[in-house]
Formats: sequence, structure tokens, C-alpha cells
Amino acid sequence: WALSSPIGSSPDDDFHLPSIWCSATAPGHLCRDLGPSDRDGYRSVEVPAALGPNVACYRYQMFQSAACQTSPSDSRIVTTANGDLYPGGYYDLLGFFASGHVVQSVVVMRLVNFVLCVAMVGSAMCFARPSLRRSSVVALGATFVPMTSFLWSSTNPSGVVVASVASVWILLRSLADDQSRRRAIIGWSLLVVCALLGLVSRSDAGLFLLIAAGSVLLLQPRDRVVRLLRQRIVVVVALLALLSIALAFASRFPDSGPLVGMQKVDYDRGFGEVFFYNFVNIPLMWTGALGAQGLGWLDTPMPVFVPFIMVSLVVVLVLVGLATGTRAVARATFVVIALLIVVPYYVMATDRSLVGEIFQSRYLLPLLPVLVMCALSSNRRVAEGSIPRSLWTSGWVAVGLANSIAIHANIRRYTTGVEYRTWNLDSPREWWWNWGPSPLATWIIGSLGFLVVGVATSRLLAVTEGELAVQGGYLPTDQLMK
Repeated sequence: WALSSPIGSSPDDDFHLPSIWCSATAPGHLCRDLGPSDRDGYRSVEVPAALGPNVACYRYQMFQSAACQTSPSDSRIVTTANGDLYPGGYYDLLGFFASGHVVQSVVVMRLVNFVLCVAMVGSAMCFARPSLRRSSVVALGATFVPMTSFLWSSTNPSGVVVASVASVWILLRSLADDQSRRRAIIGWSLLVVCALLGLVSRSDAGLFLLIAAGSVLLLQPRDRVVRLLRQRIVVVVALLALLSIALAFASRFPDSGPLVGMQKVDYDRGFGEVFFYNFVNIPLMWTGALGAQGLGWLDTPMPVFVPFIMVSLVVVLVLVGLATGTRAVARATFVVIALLIVVPYYVMATDRSLVGEIFQSRYLLPLLPVLVMCALSSNRRVAEGSIPRSLWTSGWVAVGLANSIAIHANIRRYTTGVEYRTWNLDSPREWWWNWGPSPLATWIIGSLGFLVVGVATSRLLAVTEGELAVQGGYLPTDQLMK
């Protein structure tokens, strides 16, 4: 995924990349600050020309390949970067990898971003008990393709928020059980790190973290809720999340609100018109991240097979979870579903925008894994791994097929534009990296790699508790790695 698209391909990269190169940790000679911009929250900067508006010259033009990008040069250009629109911590983190070699630096940042997301989720998985680990892997796998995998391998802070929210949910769910003092310290330490990584990436992370924490509380018996709320660290994390939301509202760019980064436009439409249209089209805000909405600048359409597989998996898992779950599971799941409706509805009602115009499905993406994890919380067959191994493998093969189709579509969009429909990505070809594997090899490696990891994971998850050498209810880390 990191090699499947050129630099500038993730949403608003013409803003995020200059912000990284002008962060506090980037080498000082790469950026010259020219002062505040005319737009609130932005500042004018002078950066290498490769980071200018031309970095995304193909945006909104699905028939235009990435060949329109100019060759790297020593020239510089004036553009805009982050002032105080975003928290800035994400830019400072990737700023360590900024250099005068823009293309190579971006690829390294994408890989670092992916490793960071995997590290957060992986550490939470290792801490969780085996039953929770299984349901969480299923939930993340069912919502991973294509937008999560694309954002995790990009220079967009939204990917880190998705990983942060999912990790915090898993850790909170684990810590709600009785823990030894040593495990509690490890768990709360991981939780604070994961929460902070999300909070310093986007202001809306605070809202999603509170929703995740609230859904975990709804899943608990009353006595556990009281015991959990007595933990001082819970209060600290909650205050940090509330503080990030308050700063977003109270800042000098109040129109952005908690969903920072959204362009605000006041449309001249009646409320009735907007209400009905958004009501009948609101599912796009959920299915868009599963392939129903384009990747990148919304100009990379996914083949129908991708949303067909991914949406079907999520719907089946949620329905099965509700059918076999407890009242607490139903309560938490329906609250998350309600928020998936209310949050975009409220935002779109404020400016009379329609579904697909301003509010994008990636803004709600952090809640999709939370929804599926809530629904599967009390499903015994998933928790115990008693589902037949053939069914586990079939599910992962289906997700692997969707992943392969999505990578192919993403590569094709930038090598030639979407007008070519042949399977061979090497011919014709208008754009590709000057180094590394060919487009066809990248597709094959990415497809097979994902499939191998998925099938291997299914073999690990499909065994029962009695087949594992479980110590104290948890799978030892050394055995998990094996």
C-alpha cells in the first residue's frame, strides 16, 4: 500500500506534507516560515517545490495519471502549512524523517506510519486475553480494507487516530477485568501512550476516544463501572480527551469544531431538502470506508467487489453479535450506531451540506472497528475460537481478495488513470517510482503477503482454549509470536 500511490495521494497531502517539513523536528533549512496565512489556522511557508500544490496535480481527475508531477529540483515554492489547525504532534513525529530527498522521505514516513499503527494495535492485542484478542482481530480485519490500510500507509494523521481509538478500546476492555498490579501498570501505560498519539494527531480524536470509553462502560456490570471510574488514570485520560475537544471549539478557528480539517461551506438549501436527502444516503458515511467511496482525494473508485465483500462481512458480524449477545452488548452497539448517524447528521445540518460533499466517510472510520468489537463482545464461538478453521480461513481469503482488488485499482489509477482496465499493471504505464519493484510485482507481493498473514492468523485464532498453553487466562507472548 505504501508504494501503490505517488506522494500527495492521501487526502490534503498538499497541506500535511509541508506541515511535516515545517515541523519543529524537521531540519531547519528545509522550511522558511513567512508568517500567518490569510486562512485561520494556517501559516505561509517556503518549502521545496516538490511539496507545493503540484504534488497532487492529479486530484479530482480520475483519468489523469501521476505523470503530471514535475521532476524533483532545487527550486522552492510558497505554500501553506499547519499553524494551529491541527495539534501538530503528528507532524513533529514524522518531521524526524524529512529531508531534501522528498520522494524517498515520504515513502519512509508511510512505512513508519504503518509500523506505528501496527505497534499500537499489536501491543493492545498482546495485552488482551485470548478471547478478546480473537474478537478484536475479527473486527479489525473486517474493517481494514480498503481505507484503513490506505491511511495506515500514508502521511495522513487520520490513520493514527483509527489505530489509537481501536487500541484504547481493547485496552480498556481488558483493564475492566480484575488485573494484577503489574498488569494494570502495563495496561494503563499502554493506554496513555495510545491515547496521546491520537490526541496529538487530530482534535477529533478526543471525541472518538470518549465514545470508545463510553461503549466499554456500557458493556460492564454496574459494580465494575464504579470500580473502573475510581481509577485515577481513567479520569486523566478523560480530561485529556475533553481538553482536546474544548480546545478545538475554543480556538480561533471555531468553525472546524471537533472535526478539524473539514472545509466549511454555507449552502443555500432548505432544511427539509437536506434532511431527506441525507436520511436516504447516510449509509454512505459507513460503507464509504469499506470501498463504497473513493480513496485518496475521493477520485480513486473501488471496484464493486470490494464494498460487496467488506460491507457484507461487517453487516453479518454485527447481526450475529446482536443475535447472540447480551443486553449490554445490544445497548453498547446501538449507542455506537446512533452516534454513527447523529455525528454526521449534525455536522451536515449546520452548513446544509449533503452526503458526500464535505463530510467524508473517513471522519467516521475510527468508530467502525468499535462498532464490530462491541457487537462481538459476548459471542462465545468467536471468543473461544470454536468456529471451524475452514470458516475462519474463508473469511480471511475473502478479505484478502478485496485487498488485492483494492491495491490493483489504486495502482492503476495512478499509473495510467482509470480508463485502462487491463490486469497487467506494467503495460501500459505512464508513471511509477524510479526504483523498487514494478507495479505488477508490487500488486502480487502485496496481495500474497496480506493473504499469507491472514491465513496464518486464522490458524492461530481458530484453536480452542484447551489447545493453548494458557497461563493465568492469557496467552504468553513468546507462544503468540510463534
